[in-house]
Amino acid sequence: MTRVTELEPGQASAAPATDLPSVMALSSLAYIAAVFLHEICGHGFACVLLGIRLTELGSFYVASDHNGVSELQLRMVAAAGPAMSAMTGLVAWAVLRFVPVRQHHARYFCWLLGCISLLAAAGYLLFSGITGIGDLGTTEDGALYQLRPTWLWRAGIAVVGGVCYFGIALVSVRKLDGILGGGTERFRRARRLAFTSYLTGGVVSVLIGLLNPHGLFIVFMSAAASSFGGTSGLIWMTRMLDRHRPSPATAGLLLPRSWPWIVTAILVTAAYTLILGRTIYL
Repeated sequence: MTRVTELEPGQASAAPATDLPSVMALSSLAYIAAVFLHEICGHGFACVLLGIRLTELGSFYVASDHNGVSELQLRMVAAAGPAMSAMTGLVAWAVLRFVPVRQHHARYFCWLLGCISLLAAAGYLLFSGITGIGDLGTTEDGALYQLRPTWLWRAGIAVVGGVCYFGIALVSVRKLDGILGGGTERFRRARRLAFTSYLTGGVVSVLIGLLNPHGLFIVFMSAAASSFGGTSGLIWMTRMLDRHRPSPATAGLLLPRSWPWIVTAILVTAAYTLILGRTIYL
């Protein structure tokens, strides 16, 4: 447990402790949790509930037997992933409100999981609207397949996705500002934290995705798209941070070296990579 110390008036600009390996560990865990919940608990569990036989469980996709499956069931399975991401984000932020103030690493993890999950959910609307593919796309495996007129549906979900994405980024940065602290250094620190998490999550996702048996298509269209693309708001949203807000009296979010989080991240990442990275065939 990290002790929050009061700053003297002359120390208001002191930057709180931030350990890079610990932030990377938290980020890796958050990204893996987000994609696991989206794919396995979203798409996968929807298949189970609808009586659809699963054939493959991968780190960034699930596959099923479509024989005897109605188009409505397929659409429900496709929509289940983004719906689970949205639910994950809302639950993570709800939990954040009850995490003790002194549990700094847990607070950042909850904030990050909520942020990237909600950004991904809105990102699917935007991505599918622009390209027509993906979970909410109008192609044969998309949730909006055969809805007419196609161009209107695509334009509509693209606009909704763009508005939601910006709104989620705005709320995310305000929530981060609420727990960040750090005096006059908090703007630079917010940028470092967000960029470190974005880069860590994207690199870890792509490296895990490279192990899939279906080649680079899964890497580009799922692993890279959902991480580097879907959570790209982390790069620019900290510009919306209120730089004129009075500096807090406490040191704020302290993220010193935490071996329990680092070891957990190593074990979880290794397990996810070895088990789902190469795909489970059912």
